[in-house]
Amino acid sequence: MKAPPGRPLDGQQLADLLMRLLLDERLRQRLADEGAAAVASGTGELECLETVGLSELDSAARQFRTAVWKQGRNGGLASAFPRSLRLLAVAGVRDAELLTGFLRSEEFGRFRLLPYAGRGLSEEEAFAAYLIGFVAAHPDRLTGAGADAPVVLRETVTHELMTALFTALVCEQPLSFDIAVEGIVRTGRGHAALRRYTTRSVASWADHPAAARQDSGEPVAYAYFATPAGVRRGAISAQVAAAFETTPSAEGDAARRALSRRGLW
Repeated sequence: MKAPPGRPLDGQQLADLLMRLLLDERLRQRLADEGAAAVASGTGELECLETVGLSELDSAARQFRTAVWKQGRNGGLASAFPRSLRLLAVAGVRDAELLTGFLRSEEFGRFRLLPYAGRGLSEEEAFAAYLIGFVAAHPDRLTGAGADAPVVLRETVTHELMTALFTALVCEQPLSFDIAVEGIVRTGRGHAALRRYTTRSVASWADHPAAARQDSGEPVAYAYFATPAGVRRGAISAQVAAAFETTPSAEGDAARRALSRRGLW
């Protein structure tokens, strides 16, 4: 007697199965070598896997990797983190290794690709967390890029992430993702954030080459602003940095008024 069909997968279960197939090359190989019954966790999955075309699945997996890494002319991780990826390339870490590692990581699990899969972080924030974890786990792999390479890379990843998030805060309202990064504050015109970086990092970014001539050994105060007019970012003075204080003061009030007159607060 033929066994009765199992309960079909719901939308979330189907999305999970699809993501596993796209992300796990070993799972796809087992499916090809051993068949659907060997990899299915239940009758619902079995019914779906028996309909999968293996060549189409491999093609979809390749297209998925390409879409994550480079979404057309102005999207994807390669566009969001160009400086960080160049630093890693100098150290001998290739894009394909990073993409494969990211797709298998816990950080990728915090990113929500499909709208009905629930809320999650942006792809950029998830990838930034993965890169920072990679640097922490493999400092020896960066030695060829210089003694200060780990610090510069971490700060460059943070800078490129902040740029991506602030671009989204200008262009995408309401946001389709959550932001876990701390220190982004609401202003009368949008959002702002303050970070402090080493002079070496700031000097390595093409928009602030003059910082190399002003190395006092102190961290550089660097601000990001999202307003209806766009994204503004750059090194700021201690007087302007007072705008981000957590304890009210006359200096902070004056700094916020000055930024407001410039259309930034």
